[in-house]
Amino acid sequence: MGIDGGLLPPGTERLFYDLPAWERYRLQILIALAVILFQSATIAALFVQHRRRTRIEEERAIEPLELAHLSRASQLGVLSGALAHELSQPLTAILTNAEAGARLLEKDLPNLEEVGEILADIAAEDRRATGIIAQLRRLMVKGDTALDEVDLDQVMAATVTLARSELVARQTKVEVRREQPELPVRGNLPQLQQVVLNLLLNAAEAMSSLPAPERRIAIETRTQPDGFRELAVSDRGHGMPPDLRANAFKPFVSTKPNGLGFGLSICRSIAQAHGGTLVFDDSVTDGTRIVLALPPV
Repeated sequence: MGIDGGLLPPGTERLFYDLPAWERYRLQILIALAVILFQSATIAALFVQHRRRTRIEEERAIEPLELAHLSRASQLGVLSGALAHELSQPLTAILTNAEAGARLLEKDLPNLEEVGEILADIAAEDRRATGIIAQLRRLMVKGDTALDEVDLDQVMAATVTLARSELVARQTKVEVRREQPELPVRGNLPQLQQVVLNLLLNAAEAMSSLPAPERRIAIETRTQPDGFRELAVSDRGHGMPPDLRANAFKPFVSTKPNGLGFGLSICRSIAQAHGGTLVFDDSVTDGTRIVLALPPV
C-alpha cells in the first residue's frame, strides 16, 4: 500500500489492490466533466444573452421616450415666440401695477382700497405667469411615463391656453366644446398635452392658405357610447387625400415641406400606450377631424 506502481519491478502482480476512482472510472469522469463544462458554458451564454436582450429591450423602451421628448421640444420651439409674448404680458402688467402702487403710496393720504386692488392684480398676473411656466416645465419632462388620474377637459383647456398666442399669431380662432364638466382618464399629463398640442398645430397649419376669417378650429370632448372619453380636433382645411390619410400615422410621412413626419406617429404611440386610439373621422369630408379616444378611469 502506498507504493507507486511505477517503482514496482516488471512482472509484479498486485493482489487485493483496488484501483483509484480516477483509473477505474476515467472515461466516465471525463465525460461527466465535459458535460458539466458544456452545461456551465451554456448557462453562461444564456445569462449573457439574457443580459443583452434586457439591455436591448430597455434601449428600445427608451427610444420612443427620447423621440417623444424631442418632439415636445420641437413643438415648444415652434411656440417659442408666442410663449415669450404670452409671458411678457403678465410681467408687463405686474411692472405697471407695481409702479402705480408705488406712486399711490407716495401720496400723503393714499387710497388703500385702490392699493389693495393693485396688489390683487399683481397676484393674479403672477399666478398667470407661474401657470405658463409650470405648463412648460411639464411639457419638458423627460422620460415621464407614470399614469395618473387626469381630467381630459383640463388637458384640453390647459393646452389651448398654452397655444393661444401662437394661434392668435396665425389668425386662427378656436372653439372649445364640452359635453360635461369632467372627463377623468388615466394618463400622463405631459404626453396627453403633447398630443393635443400637435393636433392643434396641425389643424392651424392645414388652414394656413385660407383667408383669416375662415381659419377656425373646433376642439371638443365627450363620452362615447362605449364609455371611452373622446377628444376631437376639427379644421376647415382642404382635407387630406385618402392615400395620404392611410399612411399619415407612419413615420416620415408629412404634408409639411419641412416636416419629418414623426408627429402623428408619436401621438398614436402615446394614445396606444394609454390603452386608447387616435384615428381620423372618415365621415368628415369638409376639412379634417381627428379623434383621440381614451378608456375611462
